[in-house]
Amino acid sequence: MVGKKNSRNASSRQSPSNRGEKKDSQHQQIQGDLEAGDQHSDRLFRDLGSNLDRLKKDMGGSRDLVIREIVARNFGRKVAFVYIEGLVDTTSVSEFTIQSVLNEIKQFASEAELEEAWELNQEAEEGGFEGDVLGQSVDKFSQGLDEDHRGTRFEVDEKFLRLFKEKTLAAGEILEISEWSKLYLHLLSGDTLLFIDRIGTAIIASTKGGERRSVSEPESQTVIRGPREGFTESIRTNTALLRRKIKSPNLWLEEMQLGRVTQTDVGIMYIHGIVDDKNVEEVRKRLSVIDIDGVLESGYIEELIENTNKTIFPTIYHSERPDVIAASLLEGRIAILVDGTPFVLLLPTTFNMFFQASEDYYSRFDVGSLIRVLRFSSFIIGLLLPSFYVAIIGFHQEMIPTSWLLKLAVQREGVPFPAFVEAFIMETVFEILREAGVRMPRSVGNTISIVGGLVLGQAAVEAGIVSPVVVIVVSLTAIASFVSPAYNIGIAARMLRFIMLISASLFGIYGIACTLLMMVLHLCSLKSLNVPYMAPYAPIILSDLKDSMIRTPRDHMKKRPKLINKNDPVRFREGAMGNQQAGRDENEPHKTQDPGEV
Repeated sequence: MVGKKNSRNASSRQSPSNRGEKKDSQHQQIQGDLEAGDQHSDRLFRDLGSNLDRLKKDMGGSRDLVIREIVARNFGRKVAFVYIEGLVDTTSVSEFTIQSVLNEIKQFASEAELEEAWELNQEAEEGGFEGDVLGQSVDKFSQGLDEDHRGTRFEVDEKFLRLFKEKTLAAGEILEISEWSKLYLHLLSGDTLLFIDRIGTAIIASTKGGERRSVSEPESQTVIRGPREGFTESIRTNTALLRRKIKSPNLWLEEMQLGRVTQTDVGIMYIHGIVDDKNVEEVRKRLSVIDIDGVLESGYIEELIENTNKTIFPTIYHSERPDVIAASLLEGRIAILVDGTPFVLLLPTTFNMFFQASEDYYSRFDVGSLIRVLRFSSFIIGLLLPSFYVAIIGFHQEMIPTSWLLKLAVQREGVPFPAFVEAFIMETVFEILREAGVRMPRSVGNTISIVGGLVLGQAAVEAGIVSPVVVIVVSLTAIASFVSPAYNIGIAARMLRFIMLISASLFGIYGIACTLLMMVLHLCSLKSLNVPYMAPYAPIILSDLKDSMIRTPRDHMKKRPKLINKNDPVRFREGAMGNQQAGRDENEPHKTQDPGEV
């Protein structure tokens, strides 16, 4: 061992003149690296201390920035692990990154060999880099992987980086990053950075984790029969939920970062071979032109990629149920997932989708059809009932039976306001109560809404401000507005309700008819990703009407929506076994048992 050490020391010693030349050459090389770093400020430094200093400066000395430095004398290097506390999986950081490096250091050599390698490295730094002084320190680490240890300093650095990745780190996903902009994106996404002295490249180990909300039942779209799982705020959890339902390699995922400051992960999911490629390209184009500081929820993207924002109707459907998104992907639609929100966007969207629920397909077709008819009827009731009351009381009293008209006249005898003002006051009060119930704590929100509505309604009737009929009309309208499974279409109906009230107060039923006509014309002019919003009603598509206001039996819905899917329109095929069984039953004679065999 001593002889080996002396021979190494002898080979590393140089004459003063040669040492001075090597030192000047090394100084010029380092100076060139620093000048290159000034010219390209986005490139990492080769010096570990410089990288850590810039990292601390750019992060403002944040306390959640964890830096763990390790002196790997047997490697002849200093290394540092950097991660953000709370964004990483501490088990992965400890066991698969830091601990794996420490174990490799311990198994490399004895303490005497560690000190020897460290002294050789220090002499190389002081006296210049000649031959392969560092190559000798990583010789045992390579264990015969590469016998040629001769080369320049940069070649040895590249070899050391490759061997370090292949033989030391136990993390599942490992990348190399040499730009600060990309490095910060990985660091703030929960990955662990590994800096190595004299190497201008950082190793990225995937250690994403931290506190996350577990998969639970969605609150906005509850069902009696069906899965009880919903999306979470983690985009990777959401993509996994979809892949569990669609186990096909054709389910493709494209990801990008949107937001100059937030760098939010946004994913596009679709089924290759079923989706229309033109629609995918259009979604890519609309997302690529978004230039905004931050994307905190999918609503940011929804407003920026829709065809027009001059409408109160939602032209992009969103859901937090994986089964709903999976069923839409099978129809040829495109899902947009945003990290940080459980609501996934769907394109293209039609008006008919807002009255459909996943539960319709889990029940018999007749039950699902009845429930859909109730939803459409409730939408019409919630939209038109108050305005019809105002129109009949103010303009068309002859439509009311005489006995009922007399009772209404008696009830309204002490009311100082016209029917329009009555309905407007009660609708406004109800909207205030509903919003208060949503914003208040859950334990008291429902109580406030129910008790507040009963108390205020009864008090208003007793005080003579409104008539009892108005309270009944507003209550029925409120109940009908909650029937729709999509919350955003209910908001559109609430806004239109006030417009209908104004039209009814001015022109009666004729005003309601004209407003309805304009609303239908407006709906027919809308498009979602260049697909007519009112399909399959306008234009009329007979094959798609089988899954519209009513749902026909499943074996009758053999084709996907015509305007959405053109590549693979057939979704229900007769099985080969079913065809063979049917052919055998038709062609072969039915064998009966001989009575004599009994």
